[in-house]
This record gives sequence, structure tokens and C-alpha cells, in this order.
Amino acid sequence: MSTWTAARQISSATGYMLLRLGDLARDRIESELRRWEISGKELRVLGYAHGQELSQRDLCELADTDRTTMVAVIDKLERLGYARRTRSDADRRKQLVVLTDQGRRVVEEALAHMTEVEAGFLAPLEPAERRQLNDMIARLYAAHDPACSAP
Repeated sequence: MSTWTAARQISSATGYMLLRLGDLARDRIESELRRWEISGKELRVLGYAHGQELSQRDLCELADTDRTTMVAVIDKLERLGYARRTRSDADRRKQLVVLTDQGRRVVEEALAHMTEVEAGFLAPLEPAERRQLNDMIARLYAAHDPACSAP
């Protein structure tokens, strides 16, 4: 097999194309989130904390992130004024993460903007194809990682 044949075979493999497409989508999203000085991971944490008080441990589980990384994420969100830590009234040992008014605004603005970015990214597909793609991805999630069946 020639080098070019192998390269074409790799480049046309579904898994490889999904990997590359994921990289492109992540890069675009990360670039767009810079206006709020946050990453996709940080937006995800803000999204989970939006409208509810969650412990750092809860956020670790929901975001599938280790404690050390979560501490760094919450530290940054606090520095930006988007979140604050507070003690639970029910269990004083538990640290809750609460969004500030500014943090709630950032979530709402960023999500609205990300909807536009996603629409632009998926613009080559017809609306029915977008729904079909989303359904197929959800099925793959459910088949390979049941915890991710509802991302």
C-alpha cells in the first residue's frame, strides 16, 4: 500500500473525520468564547450552575471533571466575577457554587451566541439533516457511554 493510499484511507475513515470535525467545532467555539474570557469547559460549568446551587463535587460529576481541574475552573470564574462559593445552610461542610448576576448574563449571552455559531457551522446541512445528525450522534453516545446519552 502506498503512502498516499494509506493517507486517503485514514482521511476518509468516519472516525477520523469525526475527530477532525470535532477539533474544528471546538476551535471555533473556543475562539468565540474568548469575548467572555472563558473556555467551553468553563461555559459548561456555568451552564450546570445556572439557576441552581450545586456543590463542587456535583459539578465534578456533571462535567466529568476531576476535583483539581474543577477548583481551577471555579477559581477563574470567581476571579471573573461570574460565580462565588458559599457554604450550604444544610451542610456547612459543603461548598456550593452560585452564579452572580454577571455570571447568569454571561451564560445567557454565550448560549445565544453559541446557537448562532452552531447554526453557521452546520449551515451546509438542511434543517432535517441537522436533526438527523443530532439524532445519530445521540444514538452513538447512548451506545458507547450511557452516562452521555443526554449530553
